[in-house]
Amino acid sequence: MAPTSPILTPDDFHFSSIETTEDMIRYVPGGYHPIVIGDILSPSDENNESTSRQYRIMHKLGFGSYATVWLAQKTDSSKAFVAVKVTTADGGLTREAAMLEAASKMQTNDRQPPHVLTLLDHFTLHGPNGTHSVLVTDVVAPTLSLLSRKSLPLWRKAAAHGLTQAVANLHTAGIVHGGELSAPIVNDPADPPLDLHLGNIGFAMPQLADQDPHRVMLDLSPHDLTIVLPTSAANQTPSLPAYVVAPCDLSTYYDRIARSDLPETKIFDFGSAHETGTLPLSFQCAVEACAPEVVFAIVVEKTVNPPVEPPADVWALGAAIYEVVAGSSLFYRVGLTGLPRRMAAMACSLPAGWQNWYAGLSDAPEVSPSSADAWWASRRERLRPNCADEADTDALITLLRKVLVLDPASRPMAAEVVQDPWFLHAAPMLKHMNVAQYQSL
Repeated sequence: MAPTSPILTPDDFHFSSIETTEDMIRYVPGGYHPIVIGDILSPSDENNESTSRQYRIMHKLGFGSYATVWLAQKTDSSKAFVAVKVTTADGGLTREAAMLEAASKMQTNDRQPPHVLTLLDHFTLHGPNGTHSVLVTDVVAPTLSLLSRKSLPLWRKAAAHGLTQAVANLHTAGIVHGGELSAPIVNDPADPPLDLHLGNIGFAMPQLADQDPHRVMLDLSPHDLTIVLPTSAANQTPSLPAYVVAPCDLSTYYDRIARSDLPETKIFDFGSAHETGTLPLSFQCAVEACAPEVVFAIVVEKTVNPPVEPPADVWALGAAIYEVVAGSSLFYRVGLTGLPRRMAAMACSLPAGWQNWYAGLSDAPEVSPSSADAWWASRRERLRPNCADEADTDALITLLRKVLVLDPASRPMAAEVVQDPWFLHAAPMLKHMNVAQYQSL
């Protein structure tokens, strides 16, 4: 059992790092594991004299409510960079590790990568705050910060295509990705909201293996440290690290080393992934990704833990494709309780189970083919700037209107979305062309 530490508040520290790092007061038994730059992490339950499972902490990638995530370097001869996610002691990643392991084994028919985070190692770590689960994966760059910098239509289409292939692969393996909502990690690919949306989608960095490690550390943003110094010496316990670290700007570095390449999209965070036909352990949805049948169950029917099946992932996929191209979410600044009305307003018709609810509304939105056409016409203005031309925009809207329908039984399977004409006409370029070649056309 971990030792007892005093309960601290932000006022118990001389310095504050609010919003730029994880909360210092969470470094208590059951909370974060104290880590500083240069620490070497390895399994606690074995005598690991070899360097094959030793990871030296080099920088911070991100943080969230239940984990910190670090850029680390293997201490063996490979000197390879990896991402290391360390949960809080009251968290746990056994299920996530199992889902990632299953997902990582998948291969597509053309032997392309499965577009999911690659699990390289998994072990437990004992420390002053308890026992922590550790996941070691490949390094991915965060999607959201990169989308604001990338405007080429082919680049965005490549990102959307990789995401679609990832969902199709997961469903083929009998895995549903959807899950519960936690506080987002800042700048990180490892513990954002757990539904399928842009907060947990990133881009692989295979180019990292070709970089000189010394050069990598010089080119990343400098370490931004805040000393963890309690106002009372009695509170300076082993539960606390010497300092906390703000995440590095990995997206800027990705831009530097991968600017001429099309993105390889990867899904991460499988903490609430589950097998098709089973319930998630618990469920709350992010507004950006929540499927209509799940929204209706939670908001109208008051179901605490509704079923989440592949069609819900397909809706989330459509919402993510929309955001990749438009640069803004499908329902911006709309709370969960407001979603049923907003979703009804974009629909040609309502599912049978929605009819009584709709009939009871005092100011019900119009639901008809003409009102749906008008809704999508307004969204076209947001999509057109990042599409190749008018025909490309029309093809995208046709795809989205097939995917973003209220009745889950009417949505296509993810494998069908992969074969949509919006992707197929660009397939040769997506496979063989880089950004520089595309710009020269």
